Amino acid sequence: MRAILNPCLAVIMADIRASLRYPGDVLSGLSYFIMIATLVPLGLGADQAELARIAPVMIWIAVMLASLPQMDRLFSRIAKDGVLEQMLISPTPMTMLMLAKIIAAWLIIILPLVLAAPVIGIMFGLAMDMLAMMLCFLAIGGLCLVMIGAMAAALVLGSRQSGVFTAIIVLPLSMPVLIFGVAGISALQSGADMAGHMMLLGALTLILLVLSPPVTAAAIRFSEE
Repeated sequence: MRAILNPCLAVIMADIRASLRYPGDVLSGLSYFIMIATLVPLGLGADQAELARIAPVMIWIAVMLASLPQMDRLFSRIAKDGVLEQMLISPTPMTMLMLAKIIAAWLIIILPLVLAAPVIGIMFGLAMDMLAMMLCFLAIGGLCLVMIGAMAAALVLGSRQSGVFTAIIVLPLSMPVLIFGVAGISALQSGADMAGHMMLLGALTLILLVLSPPVTAAAIRFSEE
């Protein structure tokens, strides 16, 4: 077990250190998220009830759009450095290494957006209990987005138009995540039960946890052959 966990932890720490060396990637996504979310109230005016009603949709869309450019760069940098080739010949299963990459991507790409979301939610007039549930939905849904993005980035690895192809793959597949995430917060706003939406999002997360690492590993093996 330690022979598998230690390389996976090394991959996670290496990605975190790389993000600290290149903070522009994280800061650009965070600034893009804040810019999208703050421009909407300026366009709609000061109607607090209307802002609170559309807050879940706008925050989720902002998270999706802010994370999308970083999905395209999940493997491109390490592919140029030869790290992917070392992963392929490593005794550690490639599926586990890809799971470690997904966890690291969630920490680097999604977590800053989740931490910034309460500020945007307060600006939109969301209640504190809704903010707490929105963070839960964003954290779980963000993991789904990263797993979808990892598969897409691996499939288009090496393509000249990888950014365009990644968006074409990720955006349609992310629609269920967006629907369940927005519907859960909207149900809470209307006083309905949001447990069903949370369970659906959780089930989707479990399905992607099973599918995404092996699919990503297989796509990378194919691209490196």
